[in-house]
Amino acid sequence: MPSLPTTEPRLPLFAFGTLRRGEANHRLLENRFDRCLPATLPGFCRTIASHGFLVVIVAAGETVEGELFFLRDETYDESLRRCDELEDISPGETSGPYYRRVRRIVTTSEGPHAAWVYADPLTPAD
Repeated sequence: MPSLPTTEPRLPLFAFGTLRRGEANHRLLENRFDRCLPATLPGFCRTIASHGFLVVIVAAGETVEGELFFLRDETYDESLRRCDELEDISPGETSGPYYRRVRRIVTTSEGPHAAWVYADPLTPAD
């Protein structure tokens, strides 16, 4: 399987839907992270897109609650690739028909962290 370009930063992953612990697709992250923190994504809200999937969209003054997963180095590329595949994003790309993986700042009890977020595909890139 192809790995992600080495120029792409290794950021934690913010999950707001089925990738969270206890949800249907968490199996893609299970045993692949060192720690997980409750986190919020400012400037976005959750909604159901026209394609029927949960998505976050830009919304001034709103926040989305989720979990921030600090993926393990030894499985980072594979874990992110599997999540991209789930979200229908082709290898080497950051955008697909349903989601765009973007860098955003999320807030945790430890302070702010840059993180990957699967957002609406019309979300402006980083």
